[in-house]
Amino acid sequence: MTLAAAAATPAAAEPTHTVCYAGTQTGHTGQLTITNRAVLERTYDPAHNEIRQRLWSDKNPKKEVDMTGKVDPAANTLEFDDPDLGAKGTGKLEGKPWHWTTFQMTLTKGDFVVTSTSKVSDTALHQEARMTNKGKQLGDVTGDLAAFDCKQLDAKKAELANAATPAAPAAPAK
Repeated sequence: MTLAAAAATPAAAEPTHTVCYAGTQTGHTGQLTITNRAVLERTYDPAHNEIRQRLWSDKNPKKEVDMTGKVDPAANTLEFDDPDLGAKGTGKLEGKPWHWTTFQMTLTKGDFVVTSTSKVSDTALHQEARMTNKGKQLGDVTGDLAAFDCKQLDAKKAELANAATPAAPAAPAK
């Protein structure tokens, strides 16, 4: 390759990469505390300016919750829809584009608002969210998930299904 041809070649684009996490999410509403095991797959796709996420929980292991965020990497912002809630969200991203370390997001449907902050790395994900309605706090959720090799995604999802299956009752004593 000549020097002129090398100079005309565009710099390589940031590659698509996927990170998988598994751990727990604990919700608090009034006196009630519920902890669920969760598996999350997050794909960063610079070519399409998207972050795609799929989530499963032992609450309903067969249900996949999808979210696609449209990213403006120059502004470090994110817009997304939550089809389950019929809500819209926006977010601010901190850190190096496509390797962000903090996501600050707000999801809104009428007076219902969820604000969240996630600290992210290729090894861990820590989430904190607060839910309000008409400004009054309804509850909060905290999640701590550790990264795993995405080749193990099906096995991790199967573990959720096994955890959700109730144990058979013990045989009566004779």
